[in-house]
Amino acid sequence: MRDTEDQNATEIRTIIYQHIQNAPGIHLRKISTDLGLAMGQVQYHLRILEDSGKIKSRKINLHRHYYPAEILDKQSELILAFLTQETARDILIYLIEHPNSTQTEIANYKHFSAPTINWHMSRLIETQIVTSKKEGKTVRYSIKGDVKILTLLLKNYHPNVWNKLTSRFADLFFDLSSVKKEETDKP
Repeated sequence: MRDTEDQNATEIRTIIYQHIQNAPGIHLRKISTDLGLAMGQVQYHLRILEDSGKIKSRKINLHRHYYPAEILDKQSELILAFLTQETARDILIYLIEHPNSTQTEIANYKHFSAPTINWHMSRLIETQIVTSKKEGKTVRYSIKGDVKILTLLLKNYHPNVWNKLTSRFADLFFDLSSVKKEETDKP
């Protein structure tokens, strides 16, 4: 009976660990929901995984986020935590495509109110993922530092999002090349 319980616990820990590897930066409630496990059960196994050195955690704002131990860079941890959140991820992708965007432009893109976007932007600025620059009454936002790190993390840990993004870039490239061809074909 004890061996069956130990084997079951090991299987659950393996499933949780694999889930964290596939979605680094994920938080407790999301792990619990995604895997259909009770929150207390997930907490218990997370503690064991963390004590064994397989994972690590970091509190960011209100949530504790979990990562495989291999992720060493603290800035990557922060970025990955925000990439697990749909709105923050969409804002970051928008800023990759449209650097120096205003709050109004981002709000129009997401169809959210300005205060909602402001809340997200303040969190992204606080963690130094995004930077803001005031131009008169207008504030412009951009990714802080090297955009390559953000795109690499998207590509490696969010392949579905990355594939959609590269599809959009391919479509844009095709559209631009078609327009250029039409212009060169005109007499």
